[in-house]
Amino acid sequence: MSLCGDSSTAELPLFQGDDGGAIPTSPLQLLFRQITSNTSNMVAVENHYAHRAVSVSWAFGAYFNNVLLGIISFGKPASPHLCKGICGKENSNRVYELNRLWMSDKCPKNSESRFIGWALRQLKKINPPLILVSYADTNQNHSGGVYRATNWIYTGLSDKRKCGDISLPGLHSRHAKNLAGAIRIERSRKHRFVYFCNSHDSTLLKWKVLPYAL
Repeated sequence: MSLCGDSSTAELPLFQGDDGGAIPTSPLQLLFRQITSNTSNMVAVENHYAHRAVSVSWAFGAYFNNVLLGIISFGKPASPHLCKGICGKENSNRVYELNRLWMSDKCPKNSESRFIGWALRQLKKINPPLILVSYADTNQNHSGGVYRATNWIYTGLSDKRKCGDISLPGLHSRHAKNLAGAIRIERSRKHRFVYFCNSHDSTLLKWKVLPYAL
């Protein structure tokens, strides 16, 4: 079975049934492959706590017995300010975000860090100059341990937002602000991490590097 998938991966089952086979006992039993953005977003909307589709440039799936038990996706951040702030305007086109990560509870311990590590190695082959950013949401009790395990650089918490977001379920704040029923919510702070596919590019980082205190 190839590790580099294509649109055919969408043909495989997306969820493990109650009688769908044995639960893996080791992360080494999981098989990773590239999947389509449509497949990734379909699984993310159903299972990720945000329940919202995102812009996807690359997506990968974690399989056990041809059943999709996890997804990870990378896409261009919505904020140009963010892209410019990490390593300057001249490198903003190289900045992408790890914007979705979900794995079934059926996956064994350490599956997420192994999955992330594998995906990073694929991206180094696909696009070596990539600069990646990702977040761990404090509102979900996420501390970013999987990023520490895969050698991301910790740059502290995201800025406080006094005014919060305007939101409707399933819609980003920029789409919801003029719709009836929209409510204002406080934006939770997030632990912020950066990863350089070319480690030598770490000297370009403009954010302060902080010790892990999670």
